Amino acid sequence: MSVRESFKALNELPSDRGEAGFTRWPGLLSLSLGLLLGPVVALANQQMIYSANMWACGNNGWGTMHLIPLLCLIVAVGAALTARRDWKAVGGSVGDEGATVAERTRFVALCGMFISTFSALVIVAQWAAIFVFEPCMRA
Repeated sequence: MSVRESFKALNELPSDRGEAGFTRWPGLLSLSLGLLLGPVVALANQQMIYSANMWACGNNGWGTMHLIPLLCLIVAVGAALTARRDWKAVGGSVGDEGATVAERTRFVALCGMFISTFSALVIVAQWAAIFVFEPCMRA
């Protein structure tokens, strides 16, 4: 194998290899990111909003509070698109009964699409609260 071929193999996405790409770490990492990144980012979004609220109140930085959910939303949508890419790479169907790598990949990718999309909706709901409540508002 030449250097050019090995460099090309390193830059290949797991979805470019089809079903065989999800038996080793690059494909499994892609599936894991599609499944877990959305909820982790939604939780991090909530924590960062709470942390930045005091700073925004003291520095009159109400507009900068919108940057956090925007970046988190981009990451959550990217996780959903990664899961969709993995789902399409193994055929994109839904109902299978066998225990193969392709069916496992379809199931995990479908779960990743659903969870990441739901996490993006949670981020949008948290972002809506920033529009309604000002940083210095106290109960």
